Amino acid sequence: MSQPIDRRRVDDGRYANDRRERRERRMGPDTWTRSLRWFAFSGWSLVLGAFFLVSVAKPRSTTFFARMNNLSMDHGWNMELMNYVFWMLFGGIIVGLLGLVVNLMRRRRKHDFFYFSLMALGVISVVSFFWVFNL
Repeated sequence: MSQPIDRRRVDDGRYANDRRERRERRMGPDTWTRSLRWFAFSGWSLVLGAFFLVSVAKPRSTTFFARMNNLSMDHGWNMELMNYVFWMLFGGIIVGLLGLVVNLMRRRRKHDFFYFSLMALGVISVVSFFWVFNL
């Protein structure tokens, strides 16, 4: 008479919940884990674009050539561009925080990767956002 088949066992004879071997049972990174790179890339693109716009929107400094030729110089910030900077930094904050939350929720094991880039993105975005907000 044969024994009934134990459905709890995997192919190599161990039980499915046996953790002695510490084998990897995950099939690979899921969609959220794969999207963390895109969160970091898009957030840093927003912040770098905002820094570029700040360099364009800042008041021009008076040069020797401008003084000698009596050229008019803008003495104030271009507030239309600074509005774009404001919203780009706000988007950087949102993307950084969303990526940080996803990273913390999907990080379950010791060897799972933590994106410090998302934390730095959030800090730089918040500091820059308040700097632009105070102009």
